[in-house]
Amino acid sequence: MTMNKFDDFFEVHHLLGFIRRDSIGEYWEENQQDDIIARLAPRQINYLATIERFGPCSLQTIMRHTGLSSSAASAAVDKLYRLGIVERIRNAENRREVLVSLKPEIRDHMKKIDARFRNKIATVLKNCTEDEIRLIVDCSTMLCHKLKKIDE
Repeated sequence: MTMNKFDDFFEVHHLLGFIRRDSIGEYWEENQQDDIIARLAPRQINYLATIERFGPCSLQTIMRHTGLSSSAASAAVDKLYRLGIVERIRNAENRREVLVSLKPEIRDHMKKIDARFRNKIATVLKNCTEDEIRLIVDCSTMLCHKLKKIDE
């Protein structure tokens, strides 16, 4: 099977990433009056999305999902901690490891960003037929199951 059969899949992945980053950027610009969000760059909010998705999570997890080096991930987490945005929690299973988690008020911001992203996607899909929606849902469900097996 040639990879160009999957070109549309990779394009969808690219476009969804763009829409998510765009949602983060718009939220950041609209919420500059919020003291917490105003102190962050959109890329830092992207780091928060990783921590939200996998948290409480280790520095290794943050590195793996953001592409940051060990020192860059550590510096990013330290800055977020100093700003009062994340919490550090000792891992009960490994005393040497510290887990990173979002503070509750930050989770609220992340929920609003996710809602914005979902609304953008819903707007794109609003003119789909029921058959198209069913096909998109079925394919997405199957793909999620396949991709989740990678981390197992």
